[in-house]
Amino acid sequence: MILSKILDEGSQLLKKSNIGDPNREAKLLICHALKINEHEIISKPNKIISEKEIQIINKLLVKRAKKEPYAYIINKKYFFDMQFYVNKNVLIPRPETENIIENVLKNRDKNKALNILDLGTGSGAILLTLLNHLPYAYGVGVDISFEALRVAKKNTDKYNLSNRCSLINGNWGKSLKSNYFDILICNPPYIDENSLHNLDNEVKKYEPIIALNGGKDGLEKFSNLLPSAYNCLKNNGHAYFEIGFDQSNKAQSLLKKNKFEIKNIIKDISGFERIIKTVKKKNNI
Repeated sequence: MILSKILDEGSQLLKKSNIGDPNREAKLLICHALKINEHEIISKPNKIISEKEIQIINKLLVKRAKKEPYAYIINKKYFFDMQFYVNKNVLIPRPETENIIENVLKNRDKNKALNILDLGTGSGAILLTLLNHLPYAYGVGVDISFEALRVAKKNTDKYNLSNRCSLINGNWGKSLKSNYFDILICNPPYIDENSLHNLDNEVKKYEPIIALNGGKDGLEKFSNLLPSAYNCLKNNGHAYFEIGFDQSNKAQSLLKKNKFEIKNIIKDISGFERIIKTVKKKNNI
């Protein structure tokens, strides 16, 4: 079979499964399987594809047709300016989460020593991106899932950051040292349990429910982590929390009850308030 034929058949398969931009996705999967770039598909449409290669390509296409996310199929996801290993044990990093990186780095002295805590680190994408941009920072990533921490360790090793990053299996900030961290980042589960069944199949069938389920109102996990998060921060330390698109008011109320001072509300590209920047003030102690 020639390259253009396998691309056409792959595109048709994905189109029948209602995959957005099926031609593009088929092309990416074929490039991944054959270890070629997109230019080669265009410039060599009559290239002969072996039976073994066809089997590999078809296996990937069938996975995508079943709505398995592309990132899990190829075990890679770009986030900010880095590429991370991902699998079904961690959430796929989202573009909106990059706002945390941008705001932590904004007007910050990159030569300053900092201690950074990432609660619910998952793949480690947020923490490792920050460490890559802040060469004098030290980070701690906490996750309740051992499998997620294995993914984070793989990424930590990939970018040679093991000497500046510790990964801990734990329940949020509990048992961590008090008043130690300059920066805290957290993207907790924030989907209410009644809405989980409404999620797209690509999410609810493949991504880890433990990292999505925010409890009855979507803010149960968020509320539970705040006391230990506050305790971990230094005086005047900053914390950045990602929340659901409609949770800003309730989340701010919970933060104030836990003695955090609201510093800034950051909107996503759709105009929703998605990240809350807070500070731990001395007079709250």
